[in-house]
Amino acid sequence: METEKKIIGRCPLCGGNVVKTCKGYRCEHNIGDSLSCVLNINAIIGNRKMADAEVAVLLEKRRILLDGFASKEGKTFPTVLELTDDGNILMQPVIGRCPHCGGEIRVGSRAFNCSNYANQNAPCSFAIWRNIGGHQLTLEEAGEICEKGITSSELEMYREDGSIYRKRLGVSPDKLQIVKI
Repeated sequence: METEKKIIGRCPLCGGNVVKTCKGYRCEHNIGDSLSCVLNINAIIGNRKMADAEVAVLLEKRRILLDGFASKEGKTFPTVLELTDDGNILMQPVIGRCPHCGGEIRVGSRAFNCSNYANQNAPCSFAIWRNIGGHQLTLEEAGEICEKGITSSELEMYREDGSIYRKRLGVSPDKLQIVKI
């Protein structure tokens, strides 16, 4: 009798089905005698259990911003997981370049911050808050702000009275802050 396998998504490396296993997620072509694919994602990464839905997004987009990872010392941190062409999972804390000073924009728990914040010679306070007007910024939206200076589409935000409005987010003319456009 054959048991049913839970399919999480498509393998971006070979197109096969990615199934849930007791230790994580594997391409169907990396199970048993059929080892023609290298995709194997551990169920626990950085002391954090991966959810099926998160793995599905990682398979589809090859990058996902997640919170709740923990160092060996127990300090929690957010990061971007990236699925490489050779099947490895990398933790990428950098999402782009600072539009103000050219430093690295890094993932923080409440904001995407410039790595030159503590630079004594040329401090930079540029930050992109992860929640603006009740809108939780995605990795793609923060990347657009870093790369193009503005989001490609209007984002749904909320006023204090609960009413909805839509604006694009962009870098101010002085490149020091994020503004609603």
